[in-house]
Amino acid sequence: MTTAFLQRLGDPGYRLNGENPATATLEQAHRWVATYDELIQFKRQLIGLCHQYAERAEPEVARAIRETDLVLLETQASRFELRRDFWKIRAAEMKGGRSRGPD
Repeated sequence: MTTAFLQRLGDPGYRLNGENPATATLEQAHRWVATYDELIQFKRQLIGLCHQYAERAEPEVARAIRETDLVLLETQASRFELRRDFWKIRAAEMKGGRSRGPD
């Protein structure tokens, strides 16, 4: 289970359950943007808590938090930001928001 998680963590193409860009509607694209926004907000809150805890912790504990938990959470937040941005672009394309060259 740990190995699968670590592989997923490093896979920028990993999708959440039900996430399928090939068949998504505009409404679904907006829902994915909102879903990823919520996940990003959650990860950022956890990152803030880790920083607060590390500031008060013994040096060994603070170091472990900074070298493991924060790295993991930042990686997850970054991946979620990439997926959210993908869905924002996809929604714009679905609405016809692509920049078009001269006809």
